[in-house]
Amino acid sequence: MPIQPNFLERTAFFTLNAAPGPMLDLAGALALQAVNTAVQLNIFTTLAERPSTPTELAQTLNCQERGLEKLLAALAAIGYVVERDGRYHNSAMTNKWFLHGEMLDMKAALLIFDTFFRELWPHAPEVVRSGERPYNFYDFTASTPGLSHAHQTMMQSNANLVGTTIVKKVALPETASRLLDVGGGHGQFTIHFCQAHPRLTATIMDSEAALETAQQNLDAAHLNDRIDLYAADLWHAAWGTEWDAILLFNLLHHYDLETNHKLLQKAHAALKPGGKVAIFDQVAGKQFGSATNAIVQLVGLMYYLFADGRIFTRNELTDLLTNTGFKNIQFHPMRQAPGSSLLVAEK
Repeated sequence: MPIQPNFLERTAFFTLNAAPGPMLDLAGALALQAVNTAVQLNIFTTLAERPSTPTELAQTLNCQERGLEKLLAALAAIGYVVERDGRYHNSAMTNKWFLHGEMLDMKAALLIFDTFFRELWPHAPEVVRSGERPYNFYDFTASTPGLSHAHQTMMQSNANLVGTTIVKKVALPETASRLLDVGGGHGQFTIHFCQAHPRLTATIMDSEAALETAQQNLDAAHLNDRIDLYAADLWHAAWGTEWDAILLFNLLHHYDLETNHKLLQKAHAALKPGGKVAIFDQVAGKQFGSATNAIVQLVGLMYYLFADGRIFTRNELTDLLTNTGFKNIQFHPMRQAPGSSLLVAEK
């Protein structure tokens, strides 16, 4: 959990600028490493099975007791564990967000960000100076063992958090029977749509590496007979026609405005009259709160550094949709996913 200054500390750090505010960022980096260490040592899962003393936990995990005492004290200070009568328990936050992966797989997220910080972020100064990247993010993710699946698992957390809401907001008619999910990767959004609409069949288009996770999710949902997987490059593949809906989720931030105009032209041509396009992505501009604004801006920096990506404003996305022939544009901020919004429009 983000380190929470009390009233006097907030006054010193933020109001009076009497204490070094950047220390909180440094402490936040230490906190992330402490949590990552706990996950790698399997501490949260072990405490879920049996709250333990440091001595008991050291024996169970085959760790040095003094080191565990220091780690547990740090985790307690930042809200991940609670000490009661000498035994450590997971906090309510840890129980909700670390031990129930169907909602949000924080273990996958930590693996992804730990790898990104070690392998990609050290190149940030040279990327900012030159605009050139000494790596291809997509090749890097696909070629690093386990990373593609962890990335898709992390991304599908958004679908678990907001999928039901998005299905309701897109509001497909009961007569809808065909859905195309472009860049759908893990497939979880498509699964939500098919579960809500029994007549719906779908195709997910993405790379072979991404679709490996989708196949696992389709098997678990028993939807292989209604959802097809199409391993293809979205720019060279035929999209077909007469789709009732096309999903472009977490996709537009990969391209500039001109390229996204071409992307939406392809979507428009592939939809039947009255068909819907749905865009789900981070959106820049006025935000619900300062924390959400910080998340959006930091994610925008990450997109740029890793893949020359960008985050667009609501007006830019609305203009894109209008200029490619879409109408009845609806905008829905997603409070469960800070900084992300859904746009729905009709052909």
